[in-house]
Amino acid sequence: MKVMNQMIAVVSVIGLCATLACDQRPPVSPDAARPAAAASSAADASSNASERAQPSVFAAACDINAALTDFRTALGPLNPNVVGEQNGGRREVNWDAVPPAFTNTFTFPGDFFNQNFSPRARGVVFSTDGTGLSVSDNDFAFINPAYDVEFNAFSPVRTFSAIGSASTRVDLFVAGTGTPARSTGFGVVFSDVDHMGSASIKLLGANGNSLGVYQAPPCSGGFSFVGVQFPTSLVAAIDIRSGHGPLGAEAADVSNRDHGPARDLVIMDDFVYGEPRAVR
Repeated sequence: MKVMNQMIAVVSVIGLCATLACDQRPPVSPDAARPAAAASSAADASSNASERAQPSVFAAACDINAALTDFRTALGPLNPNVVGEQNGGRREVNWDAVPPAFTNTFTFPGDFFNQNFSPRARGVVFSTDGTGLSVSDNDFAFINPAYDVEFNAFSPVRTFSAIGSASTRVDLFVAGTGTPARSTGFGVVFSDVDHMGSASIKLLGANGNSLGVYQAPPCSGGFSFVGVQFPTSLVAAIDIRSGHGPLGAEAADVSNRDHGPARDLVIMDDFVYGEPRAVR
């Protein structure tokens, strides 16, 4: 919805944090419900389980600017979009560097932001279990005209979504190369999260071990943000859940009461993450 909810709602992720940033165990611990032997095995897969257990979580709904600013500050200064590994800092993707040829299509290249030239050397490769990826400059109204009033761009004008699925995977590489990398953290801006649990990020270590699932708090018609930072570079990949179903010509959002049945549909805007550094 184009009318923004102006209520500031800086909330915690799954109730563990009441401030914009905190040091707590992951809201969903991958090892919490496992037998001791399984938990031990998972811990062995990580080079630093103690640090893995102490992330700082940044989350906000509706007015997300303060949380996003704090997360950026925690990661470090914005690096230039050049090939190679930088010594700390962060990179970002806001989709506005995507040219018209790759906008409002179902065939956005997953490696668009990991090319060996500037400004597309950003160290992220996207994939999905759906049918494709898409960047839009009209809030995906090219798929369904109703989306024009459902979604908004946080940093105008382009936004991002998987097609045929609500799941997106991000793999990290040293920018502009095929060298696997790890980051200190990752955060996502979501648009139109109506219900808690509809949008989340699952962070994965270099061995595929879960570093926790972190949910973005809801803000119907507005913006939601969740970002997680670790003391060292642990994050190798990210599984993103954006809504309870894919976008589509006949897919209605729960806030659209003129249609039914409906599901909580969510799109994405800015990705903010620590500099991807080679796995050592």
